[in-house]
Amino acid sequence: MKRSYLDYAMSVIIGRALPDIRDGLKPVHRRILFSMNEMGLQFNRPTRKCARVCGDVLGKYHPHGEGSVYDALVRMAQPFSLRYPLITGQGNFGSVDGDPPAAMRYTEAKLSKIAGQLMDDLDKETVDFKPNFDETEQEPEYFPTVVPNLLLNGSSGIAVGMATNIPPHNLTEVMKGLIAMVDNPKITLPEMLQLITGPDFPTGGLILGRQGIYDCYTRGRGSIKMRAKAFTEKLGKDRESIVITEIPFQVNKAKLITDIAALVNEKKIDGISDVRDESDREGMRIVLELKRNEHPEVILNQLYKMTQMQMNFGAIMLAIVNGQPRELGLLDILKHFIEHRAEVVRRRTDFLLRKARDREHILLGFKKALDNLDRIIELIRAAKNPREARDGLITEFEFSDRQAQAIIELQLQRLTGMEQQKILDELAEIQRRIAEYLEILGSEKVLRALIVKEFQEVLDTFGDDRRTEIIEDTGEINIEDLVQVEDVAVTVTRGGYLKRTTVDTYRRQTRGGKGRIGMGTRAEDVVEHLIIASTHDYLLIFTSKGRVYWLKVYNIPDAGTVGKGKNINGLINLQPDEEVKAFLPVKQFTADRFIVMVTKYGVIKRTELTDFSNPMARGIIACTLDENDELISAKISNGQNQIFLASREGMAARFGEEEVRSMGRQARGVTAMKLEKDDYLISAEVVDESALMLAISENGFGKRTKLTDYRHSGRAVKGVINMKVTNKTGKVVATMPIKEDSDVMIITKDGQIIRIESMKIRQSGRSAQGVKLVDVNEGDKVASAGAIPESDEHQPDDAQGSLLKD
Repeated sequence: MKRSYLDYAMSVIIGRALPDIRDGLKPVHRRILFSMNEMGLQFNRPTRKCARVCGDVLGKYHPHGEGSVYDALVRMAQPFSLRYPLITGQGNFGSVDGDPPAAMRYTEAKLSKIAGQLMDDLDKETVDFKPNFDETEQEPEYFPTVVPNLLLNGSSGIAVGMATNIPPHNLTEVMKGLIAMVDNPKITLPEMLQLITGPDFPTGGLILGRQGIYDCYTRGRGSIKMRAKAFTEKLGKDRESIVITEIPFQVNKAKLITDIAALVNEKKIDGISDVRDESDREGMRIVLELKRNEHPEVILNQLYKMTQMQMNFGAIMLAIVNGQPRELGLLDILKHFIEHRAEVVRRRTDFLLRKARDREHILLGFKKALDNLDRIIELIRAAKNPREARDGLITEFEFSDRQAQAIIELQLQRLTGMEQQKILDELAEIQRRIAEYLEILGSEKVLRALIVKEFQEVLDTFGDDRRTEIIEDTGEINIEDLVQVEDVAVTVTRGGYLKRTTVDTYRRQTRGGKGRIGMGTRAEDVVEHLIIASTHDYLLIFTSKGRVYWLKVYNIPDAGTVGKGKNINGLINLQPDEEVKAFLPVKQFTADRFIVMVTKYGVIKRTELTDFSNPMARGIIACTLDENDELISAKISNGQNQIFLASREGMAARFGEEEVRSMGRQARGVTAMKLEKDDYLISAEVVDESALMLAISENGFGKRTKLTDYRHSGRAVKGVINMKVTNKTGKVVATMPIKEDSDVMIITKDGQIIRIESMKIRQSGRSAQGVKLVDVNEGDKVASAGAIPESDEHQPDDAQGSLLKD
């Protein structure tokens, strides 16, 4: 079994799956091309039915099933599979969409022009021939090719215990590289990389970076990052489309479009409104229409990550060298091809020299005969038969057998004066050629010059421009670099819809204004949260069940002032039984910061910020809750801040942060404030001594009070009055620290938003009911409020200004 398996393995490796280093072909491809050449199907001849070609190949050289032969033939004719197709097809030979070719009885084929270069001089004893499977025919072991097909068209195959995957290259670059190596056999790889810059795929596209190319060319293995080529087109004032014109090598275009459409339908890519294929005979054109105000760069980055618009080509430069499989770098492959070419030229020159000397021998006989023409004519006339005449020529004039036979067979017209001169001219030309052949065989320099000349002829005839562009790989596209740094207002509805809008969208208004519509909502879906943050902040999302999720603010859609936004379930993987209760923008997860968490019924805990730096997609535990309790607030502190708690019934407590020791994520916490029956906490702030506290009620009343007006009550107490609660004011809905130059944004449940300057809000004592800040419509209530920082810089040591300080 061991011997049989090894025999089988070697048969697959040598005789089926791997290309030869010299002509870059596997046996099936070589047999197809050789058979077509024998049939006379040259590039300047008419095509013939593929069924006839396949039948000829199967019957003479490759008895392995017609499917294997026709599939290989088809691939050699596909311009999207081979960089330089070796067969010219007539009919349906498949498409880049994965459509199958027509049956072989319908299609026709002939050799392409460049395929002729592979078999040029095949009849000049340049290569060894071997018997076919039944020893009734002879087939070449390899082709005397002048083009390095292994690099030009690449190869892929799986053998036993090994595989090859060689990328295609540009002919112009490879031929220049070969010429440079012939001129300078000690050329280095960096020098060669100036000429052969990298693979050149038939479908074009982009190659990202050169490290994979360098690895491949150095040690024979490397991962080459391919990417589709795309650009953007304007559709209107605020709409754009992405147009894909080239895709990575071996990617099925139809499947790519299907995959993109599926991602759009599954909401994994939210920003594409339409996907269509506008490809035609002129070229590829896949159009992705984007929704209003979408960033095409961000959508493209998502497509690169989730689809085959970006792929890795795992290059393995494995080929058969002297009957053994070997992994080779670029210089080794070029060196072996030059050696192959030198051997072919030597064998061809030997063959031509022998032919020339044979002809010279005959012509020398003719010349000698012309010098003794009368005597030879007389001898031939006197002879009884041709044999006697030939023997006489050999005996009397010392001609060889072949010379004597040629003289006897010489036509009388060759004895005219003009024809005699042609014989002399031909002799001179043959002798010149013999001298040339001897010079080639006798001088390595002349041999190499001839090789360079032939390489240059191929370059001049078939050279073309690169299709694949090589660009620098800056790593994964950083979406942050594509998103403008700006403060945005993130709004969240009771139904769970998030959106962001630039704070500049809302014009500053005076106290008591009507505000403007900030979000389009249905009657049953009202706004519950307003968060002010930078687009580059991380957004930690705390839920009622004490879990925390991680999200970038720029991933929240910019839906405009009246847009509904996107449901939070499309942004994070919430569990079925939890609701989002608190949001916290964070710039960096530093070791000297803490998160202070407070529950609805007065429990507080403090945990280091670094414990939340790497949440999982399913969320992580932020704190352990009592039964029926829920998390209402999470703030960042510096370890030395003041904690300010406010309840719905207008009570407040203030104490130092150090009164709450640091705990792990899964700890319960300690009592923060003792609450009356039916009362609960609505705000928990991290502040310093200089803070101004703004309290806002559900009917639109508000007041500013200095923090120092609240005595240091300590933890676990009932606290002091924060705001006088009456039927006129309604219950307290928000309490936050502000600065004199801060702006305050207030949002109602029906979606009204107003932005006012904090300095225009009257300062009052603790027990005052405040002044009217927003004129709330009948049946509407204030839902939330937030302070807008005066600049993009959120100072972590200064807890004033925004409830979202980091």
